[in-house]
Amino acid sequence: MKETKKNKLRVGRVLLAMGLIVSTLFGADTLRRSLATQQPYNLTIKGDFRNSEDQTEASTGNSLAFSTSDECTTAFAGVEYLGYSEYELSKKDVSDGILAIYTESSPANGKNQGPMVNLADEKNEFYSLVDEKVYLNKKAADALDRMMEDYANATSLADFIVYGTTDTYTGEDSFCPKAFPESKNGYCVDLALNAYGSVLTYDGYDAEGWIVENCWKYGFIVRYPEGKKQQTGNDYCPWHLRYVGENHAAIMANKNMCLEEYVEFLEQYTFEEPYSFAFNGSSYQVYAVTGTEDTFTTRVPVSGNYEISGDNRDSFIITVHKV
Repeated sequence: MKETKKNKLRVGRVLLAMGLIVSTLFGADTLRRSLATQQPYNLTIKGDFRNSEDQTEASTGNSLAFSTSDECTTAFAGVEYLGYSEYELSKKDVSDGILAIYTESSPANGKNQGPMVNLADEKNEFYSLVDEKVYLNKKAADALDRMMEDYANATSLADFIVYGTTDTYTGEDSFCPKAFPESKNGYCVDLALNAYGSVLTYDGYDAEGWIVENCWKYGFIVRYPEGKKQQTGNDYCPWHLRYVGENHAAIMANKNMCLEEYVEFLEQYTFEEPYSFAFNGSSYQVYAVTGTEDTFTTRVPVSGNYEISGDNRDSFIITVHKV
């Protein structure tokens, strides 16, 4: 009888243990299912979300890309790069910008020139003006002052006259006899020479040739350079300068490119495969985006260290200052 009683007690214990195991497994499964229905954390870039579950990191130069098999929770599927956000471009702005190419059939309209200043109020003593009201973009005006001061220090001369900018006189007796379709964009300077009280046309030679040789250091280019008529449609015109910024002017000088060649060169690069370069201790990336709709989207750094220029045709060029 005692043997039978002991066996019954052992079976009960086994059954009790099995019940506990089943209950534990059931509870764990319920908890797992509950957690599985919850949404994982999301990466947020300017209001658009990408599911972060099962993501892997892939190096893309100076940015970090996230690849995932999950779909975005919004309709836009292009936000993949950490540190960049969406930016909507409008076709109506394609004619504005520091690199825009203007033609007789598509001239600058004089709008969106950026901050303009009257050189009479801003200039230094190293050059003179044809008039009391000569307006120029603020960045270009500052660069012009630096260039003319360095020219004076290098040559002991201060003989340049700013003969015009946005509205240069081009009559028969003008010393800058040709009007250009880009002048009203606010970045152009037309030069003449002051020779003992007389005004002369600037031909780019002699000591004054310093400007042609060195203007790129200050962000200016000779807009219609020697040997580039096939590309620009204009003969060599040393007296007509265009401000494009120091980094772009330096590349153009290094590659011996006119503006038409340079813009065409840049437009082969994309956000995914940008043109990278270093200048004055900083690194830059440049890429282009083309669209056929009234508005289209690209990516720009959330830091705000970028500049956008239309090409006055169908593309925008984005220049990013990385460091």
